[in-house]
Amino acid sequence: MYDSIIKISKFQRTASYLTIISQTLSVQSVVIILPSIGSDLKIPAERQQWIISAYYLTFGCFLLLWGRLADIYGRRQIFIWGSAWVTAITIAVPFAPNEIVFDILRGLQGIGAAANVPTAIGILGVTFSPGRAKNYAFSIYSAGSSLGSVLGNLFGGVIGEYVSWKWIFWSLAILAGIVTAAGHFIVPVPKIQVDATARVKIYVDWVGGTLITVSLMLLTFALTEGNVVGWSTPWIPVLIIVSLLLVGVFVLWQWYLEHKTSRSPLMRVSIWQNTRFSAAQIIMSTFFASFNNYLIFATYL
Repeated sequence: MYDSIIKISKFQRTASYLTIISQTLSVQSVVIILPSIGSDLKIPAERQQWIISAYYLTFGCFLLLWGRLADIYGRRQIFIWGSAWVTAITIAVPFAPNEIVFDILRGLQGIGAAANVPTAIGILGVTFSPGRAKNYAFSIYSAGSSLGSVLGNLFGGVIGEYVSWKWIFWSLAILAGIVTAAGHFIVPVPKIQVDATARVKIYVDWVGGTLITVSLMLLTFALTEGNVVGWSTPWIPVLIIVSLLLVGVFVLWQWYLEHKTSRSPLMRVSIWQNTRFSAAQIIMSTFFASFNNYLIFATYL
């Protein structure tokens, strides 16, 4: 029995690692084939960045909301749904007839990936007890993000050179399909005993979800279009200011839910009072901002 439990946990770890690797792989492997996609779909070079930005836009916007939905409906269920969604959309991406459809499908692809990442982390969290093994598990998971970015260059370059850029997406769809099957057959259904006399009111912070989604969409759109239409265009700084104000409103709303009500916020603002946590977030944000930019420059060089 013990051996079977260990084996199952290993499969769960593998599924989680494949999730984060495939998420970054699906971004970086596309960077290197942007000229090929642009040539086939007649996308000007100044708008090809939307192929990347559309994915990151929805991915970043829906992370918090998917995390909350996973708390309510179960990590396993959201993980499987997200993986199946990514599989279906990734298969459809190469069939896009034009730039607009292609960007929309990339955005839909990011929505599914946003459902995978927080649930995969949650699955790792419940698989391991606190201790060295759990620290190693999360370290390897984090390393998978950078590994997927680096492998994306090699993966996209080889397939794009010798087969077709379309097969990059179909190969990613096969990987996502494997993750979906692993989530269905390997990740066990949690056994939760609910006291019939105690009913917990389920609350989803749709207001907060809307605020953070709209603000990040406006900010990403403005930063992306600024390179296309020029930073002196009047509506660019206006959108940036509005998006930052909405982020501020989101933070105030989360503080209100946490301290003035019994409802669960999408993000507990008090967690930022932990200096180690805040420092870790700043370090990781700085690292990934520089690392991803370096990869793009290195790719084209």
